[in-house]
Amino acid sequence: MNSHRLSSYSIGQFSSRNWLEEGDGLFASSRKTREVWEEHRRQFSKTVADEGQLRFPEGADDVALLTGLPRASMLLLGYAVEMYLKAGIAKAYVGCAESMFSRDIRKRFSHNFLLMAKELCFPLSQTDRENLKRLEKMVLVDARYPVEVVENDTFASAVNEQTSRIWSNDSYDELSDLVERVNQHSRLIDTDENDPAVTCAFGIDQDGYLAFRVGGRLPPRITYKLSSAM
Repeated sequence: MNSHRLSSYSIGQFSSRNWLEEGDGLFASSRKTREVWEEHRRQFSKTVADEGQLRFPEGADDVALLTGLPRASMLLLGYAVEMYLKAGIAKAYVGCAESMFSRDIRKRFSHNFLLMAKELCFPLSQTDRENLKRLEKMVLVDARYPVEVVENDTFASAVNEQTSRIWSNDSYDELSDLVERVNQHSRLIDTDENDPAVTCAFGIDQDGYLAFRVGGRLPPRITYKLSSAM
């Protein structure tokens, strides 16, 4: 029964360590993509200034990179914070059934960053709440799909608003700061010497279990599944 519950020996999607590693890769890729875009944008502007125009079809790829790279950097940033949040959820679920964890990260939490942050007791300012929602929107819509034009709006204004959100370096830096703080928060769960964690889990009959935890920078929690015999 123990092999079907989360533990410090779990691997893959049941391992907080693997979620953190995925987040690190996505976060680093986001920053690198942003750097490449900044250099490409400078070169793009220089080419247009020197030649007075952009030649097509040769310049089509340049335009695609100019608009696509910043979107990619934001999408990767959103996915990175999702990985860090789910790393924390994996720690909170130690001792619980793998099937319950799989169900919850897909159906209960999904891409709801604010819900996961609250589950992990991440200290949220009003700005943090708004930025988590922005990152969630990047993953679900803004950095993924063509712009949505709402009633009484024009396509041009919708694109300009979306571009402003995605191209702003101040916005990117602010969101990156939040992602890094979420990263550090998840890493400190169960590793903070000032708030040690106590966990216990055991099986009940053939298919039941009880998991208990206290400390570790999370509220106390008890999770149980009644056995068929019960």
